[in-house]
Amino acid sequence: MMKSTFKTLLASAILTTPMLFGSVQAHDAEEASLFNRLGGPDKIRVIVEDTYHNHVTNPIIRDRFVDSDHAAVKEKVYEIFAAATGSEEIEYTGRDMKTTHRTMNINEMEFNAVVDDVMAALEKNGVGQQEKNEVLAILWSVRGDIVNPNITTQALTDSEASE
Repeated sequence: MMKSTFKTLLASAILTTPMLFGSVQAHDAEEASLFNRLGGPDKIRVIVEDTYHNHVTNPIIRDRFVDSDHAAVKEKVYEIFAAATGSEEIEYTGRDMKTTHRTMNINEMEFNAVVDDVMAALEKNGVGQQEKNEVLAILWSVRGDIVNPNITTQALTDSEASE
């Protein structure tokens, strides 16, 4: 189901990207930022919390979070999500994506799992299709800084996926 949702959202984002970037450039200064259209700071925190819950329960990526400081990770994700979506008040204080993920050897399947988890959190929180497409475009824009192209991806077995 998530794989199908991801493919549908990806196709939508690819098809709407020219319109998206054209409309972003045409926005008046008064028009609401993506951050505000997503619901502002309180709603973004809920989306980040739901995304993180999805990550730690996702068999593809949950092991990456076992030894992490959950509160610190969620705070950095909140900061970058807020900053990337246009918050004027919240500043991202972490390292750039390339530096942060350089030694993690993240493969394509793991990156896609993260994207699926974010999209599921947005869906759970009633985010509109246009806003989901914009978030997807942001995520896709950092893919090259996160995914190690030298890592081969192996699909999970049915038993691994159901754990």
